[in-house]
Amino acid sequence: MAALTGKGNAVGMRAAKVLWARLLSAAARVRARRKHPRRASNLAIDWRVFGSRVHHISALADLSPGGAFVRAAYPRAVGSPITLDLPTARGKVNVHARVAWCSAEGMGLRFTRSLPSLA
Repeated sequence: MAALTGKGNAVGMRAAKVLWARLLSAAARVRARRKHPRRASNLAIDWRVFGSRVHHISALADLSPGGAFVRAAYPRAVGSPITLDLPTARGKVNVHARVAWCSAEGMGLRFTRSLPSLA
């Protein structure tokens, strides 16, 4: 293989740095746009599409008073109503949400009702 040297490589490196800077800036804007800080988690979560009897067990990746990210092999479509059963010290709490966005790793949920006290 030819060595990566010369003017073409320098241009490519510059373009990669610009792209990386844009990605970091976009990530910072998303974090700033959130109303609530997220708390990382690796809790097993029981969820289902609202009205369905089919339950799914997935990992809850993060949680905040406004939403959560659920790792799911088959995320539901944006806008789908979801019901989560969050385990707490007082037992399971039923939480209603809608899918706000999806990725290959899972789905971002926005709670449609206030999150009850989980203490």
